[in-house]
Amino acid sequence: MSVAAKANAPRTYTAVLTPGEDGWVCAQVAEVPEAISQGRTLEEAKANVVEALMLALEWRREEGEAFPEPAEVTVAPVTVPSS
Repeated sequence: MSVAAKANAPRTYTAVLTPGEDGWVCAQVAEVPEAISQGRTLEEAKANVVEALMLALEWRREEGEAFPEPAEVTVAPVTVPSS
């Protein structure tokens, strides 16, 4: 695959969607932390974070920065000892 074709190939990143106390869903892309948005529903938050991701990647391209590779993300609970 050519470099140009690889740059234009679809990329799949990991969006972290978290319900807020205010009823909105917060969304952020783990590999591209500047891609952050929110929505009233899960579907709206996902659509909005895709738009934010596209803008963040466009900015990176204009600045000559490399696109991050999609990463394997593990979500795990952590416990803080009581004080």
